[in-house]
Amino acid sequence: MPALTGVSSQSPRSGPATRTGEPPLRRAMAQSSAPWPSGQHVSPPAAAREHWPADPASAARSRGDAPGVAATSDQSARQATRPRAHAFVPPAAPDAVAPEPLLDSMPAIPSALYSWPDEPAPRSPAQTAPQAAAPSEGPRTAEPARRFRRDPSPSRTAYRLHRMWLTPFIRQGITLGLPVFLITLTLGLWLGDDARRDQAVGFFSDLRTAFENRPEFQVTTLSVHAETPEVSQAISARLALEFPVSSFRLDLEELRRATEALDAVETAALRIRSGGVLEIAVAEREPVMVWRHHSGLELVDAEGRRIARLAAREARADLPLIAGEGAPAAIAEAQQILAAASPLRERLRGLVRVSDRRWDVVLDQDQRILLPAQNAVVALERVLALDAAQDLLARDVRVVDLRDAARPTIRLSQPAMTELHRIRNQASGVPNR
Repeated sequence: MPALTGVSSQSPRSGPATRTGEPPLRRAMAQSSAPWPSGQHVSPPAAAREHWPADPASAARSRGDAPGVAATSDQSARQATRPRAHAFVPPAAPDAVAPEPLLDSMPAIPSALYSWPDEPAPRSPAQTAPQAAAPSEGPRTAEPARRFRRDPSPSRTAYRLHRMWLTPFIRQGITLGLPVFLITLTLGLWLGDDARRDQAVGFFSDLRTAFENRPEFQVTTLSVHAETPEVSQAISARLALEFPVSSFRLDLEELRRATEALDAVETAALRIRSGGVLEIAVAEREPVMVWRHHSGLELVDAEGRRIARLAAREARADLPLIAGEGAPAAIAEAQQILAAASPLRERLRGLVRVSDRRWDVVLDQDQRILLPAQNAVVALERVLALDAAQDLLARDVRVVDLRDAARPTIRLSQPAMTELHRIRNQASGVPNR
């Protein structure tokens, strides 16, 4: 604090004295003979108000008080509305040396002019820094009373509810489980009545029927693509579809199984084309043999499945003939025998299944080769080797029996047997009978 110049050495109690270099505020306060009333707020004289500092910090520095954070002009104006007691300045002892007699002789300044608010607001460092004295800005209006601030911290109940909400099970139960439960409960109560349930079923049934019977979903024509017209007619007769019919009522998988159930059909493909056409494309089975049985002639494929009935053998003379019960089941072995008997193709008439366990090879001129149940192809190759060496099958032989591989047997015709007996009797000297 700068030292005061021109200070008089007069005692503080001797009254005011003329001080040179003293601020006008202090001179005005010193010249005032009336003391400051205690407990009341008195405005300073007009001469003092002209030079009253706007910043309480400047006033504190001019009074020689301890440095501190001064209140702002707005806060000083608010505090001025409340009367405060004046600070009591005790008189100095006569023999004491007053460093600054001027301060001791000053009347007490109302504390409202330099007191701080009870609840100061947070201030920035720029606001807390000492400010220079500013000229007076005139009277200021008091601010309205502060509003009641609500405590921002949550209550115990709100805290517990928040912690429960953070639990995944409870959160999913409320956001997902509760709506589903309410919807299910509502539907259950509504559908509990038989009349309402029947009404709902009838409504949805009528809605579905009206949608399925629209013209763009109607099928009006059947188109079958097959190799033979007989198969096409058989498919149409088997399906027996009544047109027009909705495409939603056609079970294509069931129709496919019904089509493939025909003996002549191997595979079938169904689709609904635009224009209401049901198209069926079939692949027919290829016959490999003609099977003769007690009911007539039938065509069979490589798997032994029946294809169709044959009216006459001449209709498929290009196919080999098999006969006997159970012949289609052993058609794979029959194909192997026919492949081995290719040298006898011109004389071959067919194969006969005997007792559903072995085959007989039937040739022209009423000749037969009886094959064993096991290794039939090997036994046939032995006969072919004998025929190639000795023209066995070119002779008057009716049966070549190879059922016993250790003892092959041949059976001659009746004229051949008579001639054989005559030759043997002549060779032995026995007269012919």
